[in-house]
Amino acid sequence: MTAVADLDMERFKGKWYTHSLYPPLSLKVPKCQSTEFVEKAGHHFIVKARELSGQTGTVRFRKAPILKVEPKYGRYVLGTKNPAFPEGVLLYVLDTDYTNFAIRFMCFDSSHIFSFHWAVIQTRKRLPSAQVIYMAQYYANRAGLMISDMSKVHQESCPPDT
Repeated sequence: MTAVADLDMERFKGKWYTHSLYPPLSLKVPKCQSTEFVEKAGHHFIVKARELSGQTGTVRFRKAPILKVEPKYGRYVLGTKNPAFPEGVLLYVLDTDYTNFAIRFMCFDSSHIFSFHWAVIQTRKRLPSAQVIYMAQYYANRAGLMISDMSKVHQESCPPDT
């Protein structure tokens, strides 16, 4: 898989709504997911993630710093409190047009025992047009993602704070 050749975080920042993703290990896909890339002072970024809990119906909120951005490789390192990833988690932006869709990807290998893959198609609008979805899925497929393995994230009837 290849990532964008020159990731422009200035254009990438802002809110993205999750359209579809490789299902998490729990296989339960939360509703109303969004991710916001926010610039702090001095070209430092944080990521704010929100989703509607299927169990409680409340909004879950997570915030993490972006520790490092490597624009020419189309990737960034997301900070985490998980002790398994003391240096953070490396995520790639496989493709984006910055105004309609983004495709992000992460994978890691655990001592050659198992490999974990995570991918997400996100859009700038909570309910994008069919044309935007088609375009995003087309480029995700070209990047090597299996669209048929992705689960749709429901964005209908979402509270405004997600």
